[in-house]
Amino acid sequence: MNRRERGYKMFRVWMTLGFVGCAILFYACLMPSPPTLQVSNFDKIEHFAAFGILGAWFAAVLAPRYLLVFVGLAVFGVVIELVQAATTYRSGDPWDFLADGIGLVAGILFARIGGMDWLRYIDRRVAAARNRPE
Repeated sequence: MNRRERGYKMFRVWMTLGFVGCAILFYACLMPSPPTLQVSNFDKIEHFAAFGILGAWFAAVLAPRYLLVFVGLAVFGVVIELVQAATTYRSGDPWDFLADGIGLVAGILFARIGGMDWLRYIDRRVAAARNRPE
């Protein structure tokens, strides 16, 4: 069985959706006045959740390259904080980066234990439907 047979049939689609998620997160992190809830440390919860979701997504699509997923998204988190620090209306926060890292680990572990198996199921169903003669 070659690498393509083990991977996703719609690999490019799933990667594109992951990068769209990254773009949305980048935009949200650079909004001048992002919406917030009146919850203590809500921005840390947002960072944890966003990087947990992205970590799980990319860990599922790129399995078993978990270290690549972690390093790539960690660098993305650093870039977000540096760009925020360079703006006049946002500030970089090392605690946000810590929340990013913890979220990444949680997301990657979630994917490793099978929490993202639904994505492979959808991939196979859609690929089978596309290959079915009419």
